[in-house]
Amino acid sequence: MKHLQFAKIAILLWLVTIITLGYFFYYGNTSKSLDTRTAIHLTPAERQLVLTEMRALLEAVNGMLNGLGEKDYEKAAKSAEAVGMGLVASLEHQEKTILLKLPVSFKKLGFGTHEKFDSIAAKIRKKEEIHSILKDMDELTKNCVVCHASYKIELESEKK
Repeated sequence: MKHLQFAKIAILLWLVTIITLGYFFYYGNTSKSLDTRTAIHLTPAERQLVLTEMRALLEAVNGMLNGLGEKDYEKAAKSAEAVGMGLVASLEHQEKTILLKLPVSFKKLGFGTHEKFDSIAAKIRKKEEIHSILKDMDELTKNCVVCHASYKIELESEKK
């Protein structure tokens, strides 16, 4: 009889743990900010990593445009690839704890953006028509606009 009660308690604790982890996986460590964006709360080091990655994305867009403008397709493709899914893989060990703090919608947008850089790099390498590449870059930068309009990174100590 005691084993049955112990088993019920263990199952209940297991379910509570799974539900809690699921909640944080989906919503992350977030709150609504005063400007209606979703505030993502990170440690100072995690915040710095995310902001550094975002600056790298902007530098890559600049490098792509510069390379395309100079008809240096290799330079443009390398700029795009530098922040593709290879970057995500290289940061995997640093971002494991951050991924639990990010909402699913932010993760989808971020991974989609990195994949888009790889897709554009492939088009550049094939020297596809410039208007097609520019259209893809337009879609790519829309991800940036949506992200910055929807989210802000705050320190955990600023959590309201």
